Amino acid sequence: MVGYRALAEGADPLYLGALASSFALPALLAAIPAGRVADKAGGTLMAFAGLVIAGGGIGALVVFPGLVPLLISSVVIGLGQLLIMVGQQTFVAHASAGGSADSAFGTLTAASSVGQLIGPPAVTFAASLVIAADSPTPDTTLGLLVCLGLTLMAMPAFFFLRRIDAGLRRGRQLQTKKWAMTGNKPTSPGLWRSMLVSGAVLVTMDLMYAFVPVWATDAGVSAATVGILLALRAAVSVVSRVGLGWLIGLLGRKATLIASIAAATVALIALPLSDLYGAIAVMIGLGIGLGIPQPLTMAWVIALTDPTRHGAALGLRLTVNRFAQLTLPLAVGALAAPLGVSGIFWSNAGLLAGAIAVAAGADVTGPSGKAVPDVGPEGDAT
Repeated sequence: MVGYRALAEGADPLYLGALASSFALPALLAAIPAGRVADKAGGTLMAFAGLVIAGGGIGALVVFPGLVPLLISSVVIGLGQLLIMVGQQTFVAHASAGGSADSAFGTLTAASSVGQLIGPPAVTFAASLVIAADSPTPDTTLGLLVCLGLTLMAMPAFFFLRRIDAGLRRGRQLQTKKWAMTGNKPTSPGLWRSMLVSGAVLVTMDLMYAFVPVWATDAGVSAATVGILLALRAAVSVVSRVGLGWLIGLLGRKATLIASIAAATVALIALPLSDLYGAIAVMIGLGIGLGIPQPLTMAWVIALTDPTRHGAALGLRLTVNRFAQLTLPLAVGALAAPLGVSGIFWSNAGLLAGAIAVAAGADVTGPSGKAVPDVGPEGDAT
């Protein structure tokens, strides 16, 4: 809706680029401080503050027209979304102590994927109900009001989760005493390896959305079919995350992480050579490779981090991810552009192959030398 509002206001490509950057800017500047605050105040409070801030930014978009207010509102909404993400991830990290962090983060990211499947179609459908005859864009005000309504729907959860969050503080203090005996530090090399792997996977998702339409045009695949293929990818990611606890119990965290990234690597190599039917298999591979690694790298981060600093570590992870999303696509594009769309996908596959090498040589276990326990009743409840 922000993009459509910018077009309705007559924005040029340069402004649209600045708009995208303004949304990402808060993650580069505020993710680590937000994580530290979440460690002290609780993830639920941070997430609630993010909902309020994001809601305020959406409301400002509805009330104040113009390109300058739009840019400011985008920064505010980006900050709100950042606080929500940091708060959610910190709460899950604290709540899954003693259970399966892999399963808990799998549940969180699966819920996010479901939201991404439901939200955009619902908002764009509502915005398209009333389109003026002289305007090529949907009714962004109506669409933004639906966005605001969805944001408000999330707020009551704070009052249920806040009590749980408060009860977790004593457990974190006990966990910290055990952690201090291991001599581990949150700046261990394993922490940075986990962030490199996570950044490579996120960049893959960005490049996929940018260049799959280019492949489709060359292959004669319609835009509607591309939408179905991308929806298939998202659905596979949801399913893979729901069953993540079982998969970790069967294979272990490292083997699951490497196998999932390998599936995405093979899929990227195959995509430029595929027809429509081959693209179905490619999207299944990408769904696995883009769905599983993110919750696993979150669990990897907290396994290497002092329980009282989970939020700060997850905030650092978000900062590194955002920096990778801003820089690596430019590097891949500059290096592979002469080779065309095939060069883009194959260079991206090379990036994932590097991530596999990093994961293969890393310790993805906790301070005890053992992976986070398999899923039990407590982990399922989380």
